[in-house]
Amino acid sequence: MNLILPDGEEYKNLETLQRIYDFLMEKKANRGTLMVAFGGGVIGDMAGFAAATFMRGIKMIQVPTTLLAQVDRVSAVKRQ
Repeated sequence: MNLILPDGEEYKNLETLQRIYDFLMEKKANRGTLMVAFGGGVIGDMAGFAAATFMRGIKMIQVPTTLLAQVDRVSAVKRQ
């Protein structure tokens, strides 16, 4: 099952978040669901927030596909 979202900062909003929640509910996602997000920073941010807040958190794998998102992810891991 796939949900394709547009990228770009203008899509980092509650409407996009609601679209993700609606998709998860429609597909009967539960606490055992694994979300995989392929995309740049906005996709990763939106999917990460949705995964963290849906049903008090579901598992997520982020696959950054832009150089900026890859560098940002590496630097975030190093800060931990």
